[in-house]
Amino acid sequence: MRAWGLCAAVGLAIVLIHGETALQMASIWVRSDTFAHGFLIVPISLWLLWRERRLLAAVPVSAQGVFLLPLIGACLVWVAASLVDLKSPAQFALVAMLLSAVGVILGSRFFKAAMFPLLFLFFAVPFGEFLLPLMMEATARFTSAALSASGVPVYREGLQFFIPSGQWSVVEACSGLRYLIASAVAGSLFAYLNFRGTWRRVLFVGLSLAVPIVANWVRAYLIVMLGHFTNNRLAAGADHLVYGWVFFALVMLGLFAIGMRFAEPDDAVSVQASPRVASPLPWGHAFAVLLAVAAGPMGVFL
Repeated sequence: MRAWGLCAAVGLAIVLIHGETALQMASIWVRSDTFAHGFLIVPISLWLLWRERRLLAAVPVSAQGVFLLPLIGACLVWVAASLVDLKSPAQFALVAMLLSAVGVILGSRFFKAAMFPLLFLFFAVPFGEFLLPLMMEATARFTSAALSASGVPVYREGLQFFIPSGQWSVVEACSGLRYLIASAVAGSLFAYLNFRGTWRRVLFVGLSLAVPIVANWVRAYLIVMLGHFTNNRLAAGADHLVYGWVFFALVMLGLFAIGMRFAEPDDAVSVQASPRVASPLPWGHAFAVLLAVAAGPMGVFL
């Protein structure tokens, strides 16, 4: 347990050393509804670790210097990203430093046992805006094709299309990126908590990525049709965003309901902890981590 405390202290020090990068992430969580979920990632990750505390307490802890290699690699990525002002790679590198530090101080067996809660931290990085143009174009194409198949005359010009009852356009809020990211986070967590087999987890996460994309296309089509048949009395203005989230919530509830039908019981794993001999804390490994992490900002600012 003392090693856990040392690891937590080193992790806090890493965040403080790269405080500017961490604040950049938090500022995006504040101003962007798409990435507001970032506030929940760290608490959820900590809760998952606490949930597995008995299993993790039985895992032998042994500092391993081999994890310094990915740590140094993450530090180099952070330096390169900072020099050219690429924020997302620098933020991913910061999370990678934290994960590598866990491996250095607590060892590979602990890292493997806590892998999902640790990897879950990557969801804190605001990432995916590059998909916006692709998703907006795909939404416009599907909506236009579905309207034509429904017998509604439509003329599309880029992200705008015209039908007899009015003009519609696909904007960023209609791209479905928010739904995709929210579904990826929720689907990954659901799969980890309810499935034991790897293939079921992978399949459910895959569905969590595919379903919101298709659901967003259907949502856009239904909203345009609703506006068309009500002479734009419904689904106009901000209403279509509200309808969109209600539709998305129903789709996710349906996906989770199907997932629960195939949920696997959480088999209790009894791990007999071997008698522990108090070993000295890996101060040298912790110092090496902090030295490597601090070297990046020192090199950039000098």
